[in-house]
Amino acid sequence: MRIPKSAVVLSLTACVLAQEPPSAGGAVKLPVREVTVFKDGHAYLLREMPLDPKAGGRVVLDELPIPVLGTFWPYASGGARLVSAKAGRETVAEDLPAVDLRQLARANLGKDVVIVDVNQERIEGKLLAMPTRSRDGTAAEGELLLVSTSSGTRAVPMMLVRDLEVRGDLQTTVRVEQLRERLTLEVQGGGEGASVGVMYVQRGLRWIPSYRLDIDGAGKASVQLQASLVNDLIDLDRATVHLVIGVPKFEFEGLVDPISLQQEVAAVSVRLPSFSVNSNLLSNSLMTQSAGYVGGDQGAQAPDTNVGSGESNEDLFVFTLRDITLKKGERLAVPISTFELAYRDVYTLDVPFAPPMEIRQGLQSDRMLELARQLAAPKAMHVLRLKNLSTAPLTTAPALVLSKGRALAQGRMRYTPIGAETDLEINTAIEIHVESEEHETGRVANARFFDNNQYGHIELAGKIVLHNRKRSAVEIEVSRRVLGIADAVEQAGSMQQLDLANLWSGEVRPGWWAWWSWPYWWFRFNGFAEFRWNVKLEPGASTTLDSSWHYFWR
Repeated sequence: MRIPKSAVVLSLTACVLAQEPPSAGGAVKLPVREVTVFKDGHAYLLREMPLDPKAGGRVVLDELPIPVLGTFWPYASGGARLVSAKAGRETVAEDLPAVDLRQLARANLGKDVVIVDVNQERIEGKLLAMPTRSRDGTAAEGELLLVSTSSGTRAVPMMLVRDLEVRGDLQTTVRVEQLRERLTLEVQGGGEGASVGVMYVQRGLRWIPSYRLDIDGAGKASVQLQASLVNDLIDLDRATVHLVIGVPKFEFEGLVDPISLQQEVAAVSVRLPSFSVNSNLLSNSLMTQSAGYVGGDQGAQAPDTNVGSGESNEDLFVFTLRDITLKKGERLAVPISTFELAYRDVYTLDVPFAPPMEIRQGLQSDRMLELARQLAAPKAMHVLRLKNLSTAPLTTAPALVLSKGRALAQGRMRYTPIGAETDLEINTAIEIHVESEEHETGRVANARFFDNNQYGHIELAGKIVLHNRKRSAVEIEVSRRVLGIADAVEQAGSMQQLDLANLWSGEVRPGWWAWWSWPYWWFRFNGFAEFRWNVKLEPGASTTLDSSWHYFWR
């Protein structure tokens, strides 16, 4: 009976869906038992399995990791001893599902067939061969079917075959030789309880924390921490996953270990830089942070049952998740903990500093407009000042803020050790009106003589006016930074000279700083100053904050 073409296609599809080809050549898949995940995308994997007594001291793994240089460590335990770990490429024969006519024909060589070509001619006989030839060490797929018929041997071009009928049992898998990368572990000894494994650090698995804060308006914030796992590395099956808060250091993270058989040379003396400005966006390695300490146990509620309680490990803090199943390419959101934080509403105002007037006068019109935009009337910001009395540090993460269940804003939580305070900036305080100005109050020509040059002394004064249009009293923390030397501050404020090196911080240096080549004498005479005030304003009240400073100019 002739087998309809559609039936053959249906049979092949079912075969592909129902079977996953086993590892070839006796290789095994080494499962991930435990993995430590860092926020920057590095993961420390521990992969282990019992040592099979029938393996004869040789365990072949069916894939190679791509570890960071110096982090790959194979091992054996339970009375077994690791002799060596060898990476290489070898040709392996695998039985794979036949998914097209060419593969189906190769799988059924030696069987009686009926071939129908594009001209509707029927060719009956025994399928003898599909001749191949080797090119550059690789076998090229045959383009001819050799069929033994009653009149002789027919050579049928594969491109002319329209239909293929196989008489008898249909073989739906085909043996294919492939070049595979293998890791072979040589082990001596062993016995009951012996195991073999590898551990290494590799990129591709990260976790992204996020917070949700619901404030009650009376100083208490209910906080939830959630972890999003992003797995682009390896399948996890009921693995133990450790999520790390802290700043890991992998000295050779830009170099790949030679065991991976990658083409690039592992030059230990050269460390590759990290060029992506966003690669560490949510890590804790920011200017305002440091790896913190862990201590105290006030205020935190018990975490969910599938999450182990957080614990410190040197400079890092770890949350443990158990029985995590997550395939490569999948994403997983997991609640970590729920706790309460104390907070208070604070308003902050940072007045941006401006370049000296002598520089402004020489700017082109487009840069003058840009400078005017940067120096436009500053706005006070509403921040939540949080006191971390939980059992774990707060980590850098997005933070969604709700007020009695309604969305209020989203800010960025910063790394905060236990017992410390942090500011979570949420919204512009539109009901606090700000006016700011500065002007020259005096000038003394030839006030200083240096390096055969005369320098003038320029005096300036600044004024900040605040109006509270809210229905409640507010606390406002005001800062004003200037280029020059601080002279005086009024209204119980404070002043200090800052290190000029701070100007090279991305959070301090303004965009206009690079518009002009600062001469050596500027740093010889001038500095970087800051004025600060803490103001409490009743509803409808206003205040004026005065300061003065000077600089020298040639």
